[in-house]
Amino acid sequence: MSSMPYTNRKILKFSEPFLKVEYIENAKNLAISEKTIIVNADSKSEILVANKMLKPWSSSIYANVTIASAPRIICITVEPDFLSFDSFSNAHAIKKKWTKISDIISLPHLRDTNLWRSKKENVDNVELNLWFASSKTDCGIHNKHGFRELHTQIFGIGRMQKFHENDHDSLYQEVFMSPGHTHEPFYNDRCEYPWHQYHADTDCIWLAAEFDD
Repeated sequence: MSSMPYTNRKILKFSEPFLKVEYIENAKNLAISEKTIIVNADSKSEILVANKMLKPWSSSIYANVTIASAPRIICITVEPDFLSFDSFSNAHAIKKKWTKISDIISLPHLRDTNLWRSKKENVDNVELNLWFASSKTDCGIHNKHGFRELHTQIFGIGRMQKFHENDHDSLYQEVFMSPGHTHEPFYNDRCEYPWHQYHADTDCIWLAAEFDD
């Protein structure tokens, strides 16, 4: 990415050294050369990328484009490439550095769940963090959050699943998560969620954005 005027541009520390998540405010003429996930992190404004409008809190993978103007964007790059059916090359190191879900949420059914979370960072009143799940992991059915949440897939293939009840057999919808995709909100206007979970088909990494309002 080339240099350009900006108000705030920083690499979010929780992402290193496994990938690079960069937050940029007031981007002007931002040249994207290598494959990069671009997330429009502005809650109100669409941005123009490659002659198409990118809606607030939506995303895609871009290369060889220039973004003329963007109030707030998140740029994500990763090595190896985003889509791989092999194990993530830094999986072992991530498991040592990040926190396992059973140490965050003390519930018996999560004790053996192969799911890890990075540290969090607050950016413009949004809590950002990364998750890693090993291949074939069910990440735990739940329907309670104290915040509104969206996920952007970074590496691998996974699924956001919805259930009628706290039971795998009550599955009624699957939203496949491929690199660069941010799913539509699962919550309603009252911040109510259906029973849902993330399922990792391969080793998966995704960005979680948590909104308090």
